[in-house]
Amino acid sequence: MIEDLIETGQYKEALQYLNDMDNEQVRYQRLVCLYGLKELQQAKREGMKAKVLAGETYYDVVAIYVSILKDLEEFEEAINIIVEELSMPYIPYQYETVFNAAYDELLLAKQEASFDGVTQKVFNEEDIENILTKKDTNEDLLYMAIEQMEGMNIRRMIVPIRQFIRDNDQPDFAKSLLIELMIDQEIDEDLEVVKKGVQYDINPSYAPMVLNQESGVEIYKLLMDALEDDNPSLLTMCEQFLNFYLYSIYPKYIDEQDYRSIAGAIHYHLASLQYIDIELEDIEYLYNCNQEDVKDVLETIQSIEY
Repeated sequence: MIEDLIETGQYKEALQYLNDMDNEQVRYQRLVCLYGLKELQQAKREGMKAKVLAGETYYDVVAIYVSILKDLEEFEEAINIIVEELSMPYIPYQYETVFNAAYDELLLAKQEASFDGVTQKVFNEEDIENILTKKDTNEDLLYMAIEQMEGMNIRRMIVPIRQFIRDNDQPDFAKSLLIELMIDQEIDEDLEVVKKGVQYDINPSYAPMVLNQESGVEIYKLLMDALEDDNPSLLTMCEQFLNFYLYSIYPKYIDEQDYRSIAGAIHYHLASLQYIDIELEDIEYLYNCNQEDVKDVLETIQSIEY
């Protein structure tokens, strides 16, 4: 039934049945549907996770993930993925053919984009204000607007930004990106940020960039100590998730005494997604932390849309 819906282009209908995110075939089929609907930012986020977790569907997931990146004009990332796959000692012949063709197409698309200049829609200040203040804004438009704001005078848009970052229903990740834009332009304003129902006060003129915080550096060191020698690929996944976690909770203060439980929770969460056999007792030993503290962090982690 689901296959029939997908084959006939009824992607929205198919998505209603694709809810088991622990099933890799479901994760792949969701990518097909999201790509068909051109929900590219959502497809990219799910594609990152699907690629990490894929087994039998790995090459199909990589192929569609590269297509998603191409449509987002993220050519360098797509090319790097293709180059990495083609450099592997073994790749099934049919996928080698597909990836070689994709590599040529990406190079051409990248070249055309460089000649054409900016090909995506250019928003004026009114457009951006409408995007920031609208409920249920399309996330593709939202992140395109935020990317364009990097070259604009942020102070001229401080009113809609204020409204956006204190709206509990707006994406937490996007709020952090907007705060970083204000930090970069040294905006001296006292602001309120609301995430998960909690209000934080922040002034961008003296706030740190998300990934420049000491907490992130120290938590990553703990992950390195535990994983660098035994499982470097899992360490890479943990680093990526740590960054996402930090963006999601920023500007929440992380106490030094919580570093170990956060590192342990991230390790446990990613290992579990990879079906790596690990118990909370192992995490407690590796990170010299309390199991109950790890469980508390896990509740937060599992509530984050990754």
